[in-house]
Amino acid sequence: MDGRRRAGVASGLVLGAVLLGGCTGGGPAEAIRSYDVRVEAAADGSLQVEEVIEYDFGDEERHGIERLIPERLPYAQTRDRLHPVSDVTVESPSGAPVDTELIREDGVLTLRVGDEDTEVSGRHTYEIGYRVAGVADADELRWNAVGTGWSVPVDDVDVRVAGPSGAAPVEADCVVGAEGSRTPCDVTVEPGGELHAQASGLAPEEGVTVAGRWPAGTFAAAEPIYDDTFSPARAFRATPATAGLALAALLALAGPVVLLARRGRPRRASGPVPPQLTPPRDGRPAQLGTVLDGHAQRHEVTATLLDLAVRGHLRIEETGGRAADGSDGPADWRLVRTGNDLRGLRGYEQLLLDGVFAEGDVVTLSELQPRFGGLDGRVRSALYTDVVELGWFAADPAAVRRRWYARGAVLLGTGVVLTVVLAAVGTWALAGLGVVVAGLVVLGLAGRMPQRTAEGAQVHQQVVAFRDSLAASDALARVPAGRVDDLAGDPRARYLPHAVALGVANQFAAALEAAGPAPAADWYVPAHGAGYVGVWPSLVAFSSPDNPVLSPPVSSGGGATSVGGAAGGGGGGSW
Repeated sequence: MDGRRRAGVASGLVLGAVLLGGCTGGGPAEAIRSYDVRVEAAADGSLQVEEVIEYDFGDEERHGIERLIPERLPYAQTRDRLHPVSDVTVESPSGAPVDTELIREDGVLTLRVGDEDTEVSGRHTYEIGYRVAGVADADELRWNAVGTGWSVPVDDVDVRVAGPSGAAPVEADCVVGAEGSRTPCDVTVEPGGELHAQASGLAPEEGVTVAGRWPAGTFAAAEPIYDDTFSPARAFRATPATAGLALAALLALAGPVVLLARRGRPRRASGPVPPQLTPPRDGRPAQLGTVLDGHAQRHEVTATLLDLAVRGHLRIEETGGRAADGSDGPADWRLVRTGNDLRGLRGYEQLLLDGVFAEGDVVTLSELQPRFGGLDGRVRSALYTDVVELGWFAADPAAVRRRWYARGAVLLGTGVVLTVVLAAVGTWALAGLGVVVAGLVVLGLAGRMPQRTAEGAQVHQQVVAFRDSLAASDALARVPAGRVDDLAGDPRARYLPHAVALGVANQFAAALEAAGPAPAADWYVPAHGAGYVGVWPSLVAFSSPDNPVLSPPVSSGGGATSVGGAAGGGGGGSW
């Protein structure tokens, strides 16, 4: 076979492939080439909507398009919000059949446009007009200009919204994408007062939602339209039988829990309680704070950090500058490990010390912040173990609370399901509420369920007396003079960590500050030099659970507008 012959055969094969490819139905797919929406809002909250849809049927033979418009949206558990549609008109400048069938089903109005005896293909333009009531209210208007129910892509979207009497919005927003998306799209307020939004390249089931806020009184005559979907009076009718069942369920399920919680409450002393001028049982600050209320909390962890400094295991240095809130306090603190003998540390104290200095012997609080949350949780867990080992609690208080919260949640969930079922099938829903209330009682008492031992109850009474002594106006006069063996620096501060853990730091610090400038201490270095009178407020700020240097950063959220989060929308396709 010569070269020309081979070339001819090859050309024939290519041509055949092209011809075969054209017979596989791979022509242009259906799409909306342009979707223009014009909205005129009235003072009564209704909208006049005009949609111009250029629909490309491609090579498909169809009868026309379907346009789905929601008229009922869920508003509350027993109420829907209505957006009734009226005055529907359909035209086609391109000459497509515009016979229109209106179908209302399940809160959606379907416009079936076209002639079942006529098929169309290629591009056709449909102009759809309608009035929809009850949309705007409270000077705000949100409208799903293009709904997420379209089964075809949309190339270009252009939306214009005019307020009553030409009033211009003071705020405008536009989002594009799938249901719930908050991706912004272009939006402006035109000189004439129109809200103008544009988007392009929408995939199937993607939409555009616009929102605006107008000056107060713009929609003064607007009133939302609601429809109640449930009658509580019937479902929760009180009769001797339903009320009796509800009370019986409440007493049977919640009564034993109430008795158990009362048994675990600290007992009041029968007589006057003698002053407690020193920590009971030589308890560390966090231990006493935990036995006081059964909770290991962040301020007890920071009190432990301060106590470790007072006992010489680390040094706290102010870094200077002004605090973020504009006060005279320091902007940050530097922690320096001293390398003191670690014998005698409790497990949670060792865990905290090692966690703080995991990356070196010097760290600032701001550097510690990203990992402090996890360290704080581990230290509190170890602290619960510690108070159980001391014999002050019968079991881990946090684990006990979790079990009771889980029981309460299960009981509450069961009651809710039971109530819903009874409400749906008859008039016995009140009986289910007894189970619901019992679940709420269990949840409310879960925090009181940890049981102190007899020794723990005795320590609790002593801690209350010690806390009251630290909070008294003459607290320094009550504190015994002298130094304890493991104290470094100013002896007056030996109980400041205890005051922090017991929630009376401000009162105790005020007494310290009133006593005059603090003597030099090797465990705390103020930025303004030794003797700075603000050292006590600074220490309280350092130990506060709300210390902004240790607080996790606040993440910025998106706007309040999301695709589909408004009236209108819907979608459609061809038929």
